[in-house]
Amino acid sequence: MNDYDQKDTANRKLYNREVLRLLFRYIFTYRKYLFISLAFVLVITAANLLVPYVLKTIVDQYIFKTGRILTSESSSEENKKAALDSSGGHGIRLDDRHEFLFQSQLNYYSRDEIEGMQAQGVLSKERYVLIESPELESVSEKKLEGLIIEGNALSYGTSVYLIESRALERFTVREIAELRALDFTRILHYFIGIVLVLLVQFAASYAQIMLLMKLSQRAMRDLRDDLFSHIIGLETSYYDRNKIGKLVTRVTNDIEILNELFSSVLVTLFQDILMMLGIAAVMFFTSFRLALAVSISFPFVVLITIIFRIKVRSAYRLIRSKISELNSFLNETITGIRIIQIFVQEIKNLSNFRTKNREVYSAQLKQLYTYAVFRPLIGFLRWFSIAAVIYFSARGIGAGTLSYGILVMFVAYVERFFAPVQDLSEKFDIMQSANAAGEKILSILKTDALNELSGREKRKEAPGRAETTVLRNKEAERFSGKIEFEDVWFSYNAGEWILKGVSFSIDPKKTLAIVGETGAGKTTIINLLARFYPLQSGKILIDGVEITEFPLRILRKNIISVMQDVFLFSRTVKENIILGSFFNEEWFRTVCRLTHIDRFIEGLPSGEDEPVMERGSTFSAGERQLLSFARALYFDPSILVLDEATASIDTETEKLVQDAITHITKGRTSIAIAHRLSTIQHADKIIVLDGGRIVEEGTHQELLKKKGIYHKLYTIQFSNLE
Repeated sequence: MNDYDQKDTANRKLYNREVLRLLFRYIFTYRKYLFISLAFVLVITAANLLVPYVLKTIVDQYIFKTGRILTSESSSEENKKAALDSSGGHGIRLDDRHEFLFQSQLNYYSRDEIEGMQAQGVLSKERYVLIESPELESVSEKKLEGLIIEGNALSYGTSVYLIESRALERFTVREIAELRALDFTRILHYFIGIVLVLLVQFAASYAQIMLLMKLSQRAMRDLRDDLFSHIIGLETSYYDRNKIGKLVTRVTNDIEILNELFSSVLVTLFQDILMMLGIAAVMFFTSFRLALAVSISFPFVVLITIIFRIKVRSAYRLIRSKISELNSFLNETITGIRIIQIFVQEIKNLSNFRTKNREVYSAQLKQLYTYAVFRPLIGFLRWFSIAAVIYFSARGIGAGTLSYGILVMFVAYVERFFAPVQDLSEKFDIMQSANAAGEKILSILKTDALNELSGREKRKEAPGRAETTVLRNKEAERFSGKIEFEDVWFSYNAGEWILKGVSFSIDPKKTLAIVGETGAGKTTIINLLARFYPLQSGKILIDGVEITEFPLRILRKNIISVMQDVFLFSRTVKENIILGSFFNEEWFRTVCRLTHIDRFIEGLPSGEDEPVMERGSTFSAGERQLLSFARALYFDPSILVLDEATASIDTETEKLVQDAITHITKGRTSIAIAHRLSTIQHADKIIVLDGGRIVEEGTHQELLKKKGIYHKLYTIQFSNLE
């Protein structure tokens, strides 16, 4: 594990505020969708809370429908009022002196309180079943009349009857159906109501998911755009220090993890918390003692969750780190597959891959071991809570202090309460992965970029010159091409100087050649001219203006390089030349003719629309070099740089390129870096680098007369040709 991961593991916060700020900065751009989806969350939560409560009502008031009679006695009026207030409201009015209280309305009392009211004559000792508007036939009607005569049933008018619970055993199933016909109709109405509530919940869930997906996808699209824009504006030195595979992971996988954090965790977490609070409130309001019994497991849930979070955090971080390393290795291996096959390194690379793959496997196992303990423990506590509900409900039902509906409702609520807790492991996984991904994305965004796509970058103001004036004048002009290096020092690594006090100048529309041994600093001069790296000391000027004052898009539009290592995109030949710029067919034909690539294009099956395989693998080195040369000329730069541009070209192709160079360098400043001294003999000026310093300067003939390093290099090359 690297230092960054160790530091982060020590900081055991569940979330990172900076990551959340980054996420919500993009989310709040589409806040309308967010607020509407949160409104749907309230609807969904209300529906989830309502259904178990309705089931309780159905069970208590239409299936079992048991209760006791509350009698109005003048001496006990206060007791009656207290009973009604405590039971949550009035029951069914039977007559002026009696009301029927459902068993669920007696859930608020203890056994002693119920027995006390029964002793005072306020509450009946017998438990009755309420029958309303029965559809009686002769047999069941006679049985009912017999029960009334025996005192096992009471009649209130012609539509309301109270039958003692044990007396129902005298009726057959069919007769009970006649007695409960109205209840079955009401249950059907409730069933239809529940279906409607579930349909509303479904519609709200569908709308919420669609809104969240639109919101999160749009926000992540914007973040991905901004991150990519920032990455392509970073200094070249940043890519020297960071693997490409990791940057690809940042733009793709890591942003998708942030998307998952919002869509699958944050909003659902709000919904889960709302649901859990609502369930707890309803349970405690309905039966405080039973809710208290259920809540015995809650402290253990909290404790297990805290321990789980502590244990898995290091595993999450380690997994992300190992997967990132594996991605980088895969990217590097596939990119360099030709070199691997040429040097027969397949087995070695396979061994390295297996090592990294085992590291990912081990990290995943560490996480799975934690899951293997957490999930069963939460499942055990869930069933323990359900068992507690059943046990204490059974005791309450036997004592007459609880109803069957309470049992049904509590079991349903316990299931709903533990469902989000059971999913906490997955949410932790997403949150920790998102923290890791977000921190890595932030580390890129916090890295200073040379420019953004808009061209708005930090610029230094030249002494005595207004920056806006310089930019306004220079943005509208093509460079004349005068280049000056004044005492330039540069090092890639601190203290290891590549250039040491380099000073030279080249007049507009002239050709400068730079020669020297490998590592002398030739390519570094070109990199500094294009501002791929910042200067440590000295100045570089174009047309008398420091290059730091030009917007990069203007500077690099005027300076085009043809490199030795040609990179071609997986597009058509034409697209590789114009690179998405405006297509001028006449100029395109001219460029192809001047670079002699028209002969190559004519030989392709699809001509200029021929697809280029990855990195131009199906073309020869000379053909790829010609394509890059045509690409540079198509953009018609004011400064043309040839960095070993003819090094990989055969002699016949080189003659064609040299002929093109003769024509295209006219009217523009050119800089040529070459090992083949025969290609730069006609340069207006040649400078010779040795150890990061300019040791010789002049024309080809002048340098030969000096009998110095240039003469030595020239002599060696031409003696080898002989």
